[in-house]
Amino acid sequence: MIPTAIPARLYAEFVFLLGFLSRIPIPSRFWPRQPVSPASALTFAPLVGALLGGLAGGGGGLCALGMPPRAAAWGALALYALLGWSLHLDGWTDLADGWGSGKRGEALRKVMKDSRIGGYGAIFLVVALGLWTSLTETLPPGSWPLLLALGACAGRFALLAAAFFGTYPWETGLARDYVIPFGKVELFRGLLCASLLLPLGPRQWLVSMTAAFLAGWGLCRFARHLLGGTNGDVLGASAVAGELAALTALVLTRS
Repeated sequence: MIPTAIPARLYAEFVFLLGFLSRIPIPSRFWPRQPVSPASALTFAPLVGALLGGLAGGGGGLCALGMPPRAAAWGALALYALLGWSLHLDGWTDLADGWGSGKRGEALRKVMKDSRIGGYGAIFLVVALGLWTSLTETLPPGSWPLLLALGACAGRFALLAAAFFGTYPWETGLARDYVIPFGKVELFRGLLCASLLLPLGPRQWLVSMTAAFLAGWGLCRFARHLLGGTNGDVLGASAVAGELAALTALVLTRS
């Protein structure tokens, strides 16, 4: 049963996006019965990211009780990937393969649609996994639930920045309904969702969100120049780039 204290539309959008961006099983009785606007639901991405990052950080923190920090960080990564980060890594590797092909525009888009991973995609995948675990290892394990939640929240906000600043010039595609209607209202709603984590660590929230936003904006501009617009792979890549930027900022500014 849907809680009466939560507006039905907001509840439906959150559950829809949780099912879309994660692999957390949602019982059918909780699934929304009403149509959901993808662009509106996307505004909950920072909260979904915070949930996944917090769970990964909690699992990694438990591993750290009996394991070295490096091994525990890889344990947190494994849990995070299983929970849903792998969905964004797919876009990250596709964009890397597209860039590595040396092509542009529609020819590059065709390369990105190939389900097989190429050399550039494999290299960038290793870089993302290694950097995520290295940065996590540097942070105190006791702070992982909070800081990984902040990093994941900021990374998903970078995805929103890419949707807001990006264009979708193609007639078909999964991301079309997410990018085209995504405007200032949706970006502001996403910022409000992300700001729910602000009281948990104001300074950490600010530096992680700023770094992630700049990463999402920069990758969006890069994709527009190279690809011609923002598709689903660019959104996923923005989430990865934003999260890595956020974790880097957290490590560099920790007291």
